[in-house]
Amino acid sequence: MLFLIFGHLGSGWSSITYFAWGMAISVGVLLLNLIGSGVIAIFQPRLRKVSIWIAAASIVMLLGLVLLWRMA
Repeated sequence: MLFLIFGHLGSGWSSITYFAWGMAISVGVLLLNLIGSGVIAIFQPRLRKVSIWIAAASIVMLLGLVLLWRMA
């Protein structure tokens, strides 16, 4: 998120670089979160609903970042 904010403050190639790093980190964290949620859902059936909600929140946050990027 900070990289995306810095992308708004910068101009030219530095702005694009910040956006690229911000989106790459966001997608990486999303993938790790989805893998973690899947593992929790498999091994801890009591936490299955919680892990699904965490995965859904991660996807919504990534979509919000993409919308922020598209509007910039």
